[in-house]
Amino acid sequence: MPAAGRGFSVYYHNRYLYSRYNPQAAPIKTAISFDILPNTLVLVFSPLLGYGLKELIDKLPDDSVILLIEADEELFKLSNEYLQQIIKNKKNIYNVCIADGKSFFSLFNQNLLPAFSNFKRCLPIELSGGAQLYKLFYHSLTALADNAINQFWRNRITLVKLGRLYARNIFKNLGRVPFADYLKIKSVIKPIVVCGSGPSVENIIPFLQKNSDDCFVISVDNALMTLIKSGIFPDAVIAVESQLAIEKAYIGSCGTRIPIIADLTSRPHVMELTGGKVSFFLSEYEQCNYLDRIKKILNIVTMVPLGSVGLAAMEIALTLRKDESIPVFFCGLDFSFKPCKTHCRETPSHRKLLDEHNRLSTILCGESSFDANSFYFTGKDGKASITTPALSGYGKTFSARYSNVQNTFDIATEGMDTNIKKKSLENVLEIVQHFRRNIDTTARIKIHENDNQISCLEKVKKFLIDELKSLEELRTILITGKKTEKIIPIIKEREYLYLHFPDGYKEPTLDISFLNRIRAEIDFFIKDIKFSLNFLEENTKT
Repeated sequence: MPAAGRGFSVYYHNRYLYSRYNPQAAPIKTAISFDILPNTLVLVFSPLLGYGLKELIDKLPDDSVILLIEADEELFKLSNEYLQQIIKNKKNIYNVCIADGKSFFSLFNQNLLPAFSNFKRCLPIELSGGAQLYKLFYHSLTALADNAINQFWRNRITLVKLGRLYARNIFKNLGRVPFADYLKIKSVIKPIVVCGSGPSVENIIPFLQKNSDDCFVISVDNALMTLIKSGIFPDAVIAVESQLAIEKAYIGSCGTRIPIIADLTSRPHVMELTGGKVSFFLSEYEQCNYLDRIKKILNIVTMVPLGSVGLAAMEIALTLRKDESIPVFFCGLDFSFKPCKTHCRETPSHRKLLDEHNRLSTILCGESSFDANSFYFTGKDGKASITTPALSGYGKTFSARYSNVQNTFDIATEGMDTNIKKKSLENVLEIVQHFRRNIDTTARIKIHENDNQISCLEKVKKFLIDELKSLEELRTILITGKKTEKIIPIIKEREYLYLHFPDGYKEPTLDISFLNRIRAEIDFFIKDIKFSLNFLEENTKT
């Protein structure tokens, strides 16, 4: 629609999407007002006729991208011909029509857009009134992009700190896989209770003392002794922690024979601590070739990296339940804490507090409660609780992932509200009694199954031997300088050698500093592979 001789406006859904008198003025002024920093993903919502777009392109850094997004198909058809004239032969400008978050992520997953690793920030810009037609959707896309970029860099920080340990634990645990049992999915036919290590789990203990036989109880590792000391022996404990410190959580559990469901990245010695059956799952902490090769030889449950043992426990619970008719209750997943009490009693941190208490060291230790990064919020009980950015992030992830999952219920009375339907213990008891009347809840449920151990043993052994040969070949090449053309192909199949480097998300190169670092890593993994091969040999004999 012509607008007083100063260009065209757009009339749609009974409203003008540009000014009726000077449609170009406001978009150009908006575009000029923004400064685009390097490594920015610029989201332009409802660009329509492209007013202001030239001004944005002129100031776009070479390492940044402009993504033009339209949610309305009719508006996209109208605007596309105008936009193509502006962005023709321009680099790093993309024009798309998407209607949901899944479509947004598919653009990145299918490599139609540069990966999130190319960006350090997201900049949303509205250049027309069309952005107001789908305001909530566009806001959600901004949040998704922000979260994806932030999550990538948080994961990078974690990988730099722990990436080598994850990979080393995987190779050590591979020797144990043939002698472990496989997790039997959809095997639990009675109500499941997931117990985290937050303070709220203490409120559920009297209920579990009376009704644990009629429930399938899953405990995170940190809450294990809390339950055992109360006379509750969980049906499974979830182990995901890769570091030595987690072994303190198992002190007192020896001989209980409680089954362990462990991430392949978790600390290997933990598998021996309770004396129970062990089964593995794999958190794909990075999309890479070496994990894909491991998945091909193992019949193993895989899941996305969730960062928190509480989220992993919930994921395992949903994997184990027979179908959506089986309720999953959770408590102790507070994602917060009370002043001077970060975990429930009998956890390592609580025991340490009691052990160190004396006349000079008060039991009311506020060091963690009043850390510079801690902040207060109102919990589900209406009282003040404390959380941290990390805990709060896990809570938001938990809410986003499970708030729409059928038959999941929050039975804790304190902590962060995860927007999941709540149930009182009286309601939970009614549900448990209903299952008790209709099924034999006292029957032992088998969550493990034996696969062809010999076949698995042969596959794992061959994989380890092949890896050992490849690493020894790579080491020889790096020392002698011969057959250098093999270096990159070998390294690309073995990302564990460099993923934990600060620049590990980039493509491997023949740069001498990079290869020197690779050379230093090889001996670690040769040692771990030989450890697993010896473990296989010794246990095969017995």
